[in-house]
Amino acid sequence: MDKNLYQLAYKAKEDNEAVNKIIEMFRPKIKKTLLQTDFQNREDLEQELQLKLVKVIKMYDLEGIMGFWEFHEMIKRKIS
Repeated sequence: MDKNLYQLAYKAKEDNEAVNKIIEMFRPKIKKTLLQTDFQNREDLEQELQLKLVKVIKMYDLEGIMGFWEFHEMIKRKIS
């Protein structure tokens, strides 16, 4: 993949191709997790997980994410 997850998530707000790329990034984890479920439920559960992933991607607020240095300052103030 030529883009990282943050870039894809930002682009995914208006681009379904970016959403598909994110789903593909998570597909191995989804498949591995599905091995813990009954075989007859896996296909339905996989679809549900993908729908949930799309919903989370669309709702995620990337503007509210603080950078490293903002986080560092926040922790420093809490410790002091």
